[in-house]
Amino acid sequence: MSVISTDDWLYELKTSQKLNNSRDFEDLQRTILCSQLVEHFNGATLQEIQFELQQQGLFQAHENIDIKKLQDQNTWEIVQEEYFYLKKRWGGPDIPIYIFPLTQEQNITNKNGVAYPDALFLFIGELEREELKALFAHEYNHVCRLRYLNKSLREVTLLDSLILEGLAECAVEEIYGSKWLAPWLGDYSSEKMLAIWKTQFLPNINIQDLNNHVEYLYGGKLPRWIGYCIGYEIVRTYIQSHSAKELLKKSSKNILTGSAFPL
Repeated sequence: MSVISTDDWLYELKTSQKLNNSRDFEDLQRTILCSQLVEHFNGATLQEIQFELQQQGLFQAHENIDIKKLQDQNTWEIVQEEYFYLKKRWGGPDIPIYIFPLTQEQNITNKNGVAYPDALFLFIGELEREELKALFAHEYNHVCRLRYLNKSLREVTLLDSLILEGLAECAVEEIYGSKWLAPWLGDYSSEKMLAIWKTQFLPNINIQDLNNHVEYLYGGKLPRWIGYCIGYEIVRTYIQSHSAKELLKKSSKNILTGSAFPL
């Protein structure tokens, strides 16, 4: 598998919207886009698939999407080229990659991505070439790591999630440079992260299911993005004193034990 020609799907959607002015745009999006993705969502309904992807950044069905702008950025070609490069570099799996416009309601960032064990989705606004490559690398690194872990998303522990994000950011830093790291990774001092690690994370590192990790990763009651920052620091400090070779295939506990974050 490789990058899917979702631009063809998008043009079909736009044409259908013009020809079916009376038809519900949400229904058209489900019929033309979501119906082709059911194999990745374990029996979910088209409505459930649509909702999940819209939560991740998929454009709203009523939005006037600019497909040509994404084509002019060579979006599909750049991701295809980077996929072949990273697949060889990391010994990664063959997966389908789906690219869609980012919703205009997303005003925090101009990009997002989501990785599943057997598929990868990118939601794109206007991006520089290197920024697009770094985004894809982050998400494909997740796919490679999830394949190694060989767990369902419900079996993944909080520690696995932290290492997952740390590995992806360190991979981006290694290949593309620190310019393309997530901007919040420098928000907290080592002392603050260690204090929060000991009180909030360490007692809960075995909590399973990605849905239960949201508060820890993104913040809310906890500081914003704190889990991403801690995950990056765990992997970064591991690399400082250990070989980074075969890092994707090291256990989460092994990486933690070799880091600056005590068990």
